[in-house]
Amino acid sequence: MLRNKGHSSKQDNLAVTAVALQDHIVHDLQLQNLSIADSSKTKVQKTENRSKSLRRNTKALIDTGLKKTTQGGPKVEDPEKEYVLDPKPPPLTLAQKLGLFDPPPLPLSADEWARVKQRSVEQGDSTQPCPICREEFGLHPQVFNVLLSCSHVFHRACLQAFEKFTNKKTCPLCRKNQYQTRVICDGARLFKIKCATRIQASWRGHVVRRWYRDLRRTVPPTDAKLRRKFFEAKRKERKRAQVFTPPEQRMDLLASPKCERVLEINNCGF
Repeated sequence: MLRNKGHSSKQDNLAVTAVALQDHIVHDLQLQNLSIADSSKTKVQKTENRSKSLRRNTKALIDTGLKKTTQGGPKVEDPEKEYVLDPKPPPLTLAQKLGLFDPPPLPLSADEWARVKQRSVEQGDSTQPCPICREEFGLHPQVFNVLLSCSHVFHRACLQAFEKFTNKKTCPLCRKNQYQTRVICDGARLFKIKCATRIQASWRGHVVRRWYRDLRRTVPPTDAKLRRKFFEAKRKERKRAQVFTPPEQRMDLLASPKCERVLEINNCGF
């Protein structure tokens, strides 16, 4: 009898361990659609649950014609606000409760996230393009940089597509399992600085080119050949202006200070 009891207890332990391992593998691979039960039974159960939820959510409403006024106006959220994307950690599986697998790590605190972000800043991940699509981080919410708990940074949309394609939650670079994610705005801030630098550089170039064009048009060069070409071009411009301008405007052009300046330069040149 004792032998039979010991043998049955060992079989029970093996059965519990096997079930726990299978349950953990199913949850780890995120195969939530698998079901041992009959498909017709599961469909009936789903329809019953849906009807119960609809019955529970129905409420009697009376249209009074009055609209609720929002006090204080719409709330404007800070676009550079950092927040954690991960939901609450899932409950422990049977294998984790039995000690067969390590439980998932606890959510990181604010200090731990600060250390992870500092390590990412030292590595310069936000200054480089996304490792998945090799494009810069921008201002759109889909291209915000998402910081992982392993200090790697990706586009939010790229990371979501990678998780959907692999059906796993592993870092694309270091292959860390069950990482935690946090939206940071370092890439958007650097993108703003880069855009402002480009706009300022293009505006300075436009101003300098316009100034140099006016300088070439008004100041004659010192070289003899270039000086002769300069005054020949001025003479052609003056003839063309005389042909295409009405007689009443010619006197105004001759009396303008710009024309007087050109005449002085011509007198000095010849």
